Amino acid sequence: MAACCGTVTAGEYDFTIPEARPKPYELGARLEARTIYHRFDETSARYRLIRFQDDPGSDAHDWHLSAELSGRFRTGMLQAVLLTHHEFADTYTENEWINKIYEGYVSLTPTPHLTLDAGKKLVLWGKGYAWNPVGFINPPKDPDDPTLSLEGNTFAGVDLIKSFTTGGLANIGLTAMLLPVIEDWTNEDFGDDGDLNAAVKLYLLWHDTDLDFICYDGPSQPLSLGFDFARNLAENVEVHGELAYRRDVAHVVIDADGPSTASREDQVSCLIGMRYLNARDTTFIAEYYHNGGGYDRDEMEAFFAYQEAAFDHWQTTGDRSSMQRAGRLAGPVYQQRNMGKDYFYLKISQKEPFDILYFTPWITSMINLQDFSFNLQPGLTWTPVTNLELNCRVGIPVGPSRTEFGEKPDKLRPEAWVRYYF
Repeated sequence: MAACCGTVTAGEYDFTIPEARPKPYELGARLEARTIYHRFDETSARYRLIRFQDDPGSDAHDWHLSAELSGRFRTGMLQAVLLTHHEFADTYTENEWINKIYEGYVSLTPTPHLTLDAGKKLVLWGKGYAWNPVGFINPPKDPDDPTLSLEGNTFAGVDLIKSFTTGGLANIGLTAMLLPVIEDWTNEDFGDDGDLNAAVKLYLLWHDTDLDFICYDGPSQPLSLGFDFARNLAENVEVHGELAYRRDVAHVVIDADGPSTASREDQVSCLIGMRYLNARDTTFIAEYYHNGGGYDRDEMEAFFAYQEAAFDHWQTTGDRSSMQRAGRLAGPVYQQRNMGKDYFYLKISQKEPFDILYFTPWITSMINLQDFSFNLQPGLTWTPVTNLELNCRVGIPVGPSRTEFGEKPDKLRPEAWVRYYF
């Protein structure tokens, strides 16, 4: 029988399934169509400043079509990544095409403890959800939509990490980066052409607490030092915080009669927050943020009073130079996403209420704690099928005149968007 049937020996059959082997490349895309409706507050300072010469009326629509294309290639210790962003925007102010490389870099990992990066890569430092005061090199985050894709920075960097099996210190990591400024090409927000900036982060996982110590400096950048932490107090409770110090930062204050006062100051910013998930799958995210570079209530009132005076002068005399000057002076102030001193942020989201699968309604509120104006934003996300996401939200700024949210150009801002991933 043995001679008839033969003997099966190891190696006669190859049970390896070629299709199961990981591919060296990955390709993906995200398509989005978004519409935004603006119900304007025609008496607000920001609206008057932007639209004083060409009034678009009491309302308008914006349309945005965008695509993000991603690719990743791995071979041995080498990895290459590319992420591009393409957008057509038809707004009440202009039509434009946007084509950008959000990321394009190579990584080399000769050992599990060492990674070398070069190119354009998104780096997000800090533990906060709506704000990151220690994110000195982070691209500006939109607190109304913190999960949006962002454009990275160009740098050459190294990551070192070491793990320990005993003691309270489980992991230690060091990240060091050099960020060159090349005019009309890269890192233009980080200084003058030819500058070479440096950023360093020391990471510790100590007694189940994430700790980061951050330093950033450059020839025309203020010395910036930061610390952040995050810890799970329980399976459903997380706390986090950030502390940032920036030395000798330029600060401009606009008086009610127009002159601006420029000064240099040391700025301290901080954030403390928590995330809580209850038994009903309701998530609460709460954060307090102190903006060391922001403006207090009196400074904000003077700022808006000056814009009102400039508008009244233009209407009386027809001399538009007063509004143009107001626009130049207000530019540095409006460049801050949130220009006040103190904020409270709250987001409440409910997973699959009434057993509606893949449906999450939510509501957020951001309050300026100095003038007590706020932005209320209800919204919802629904994923009816795999890779298709439907979203909508309504921004409702509330506050009297000469307050941050009371002077927003929109009194109501509904928007809806569809995203498809593949």
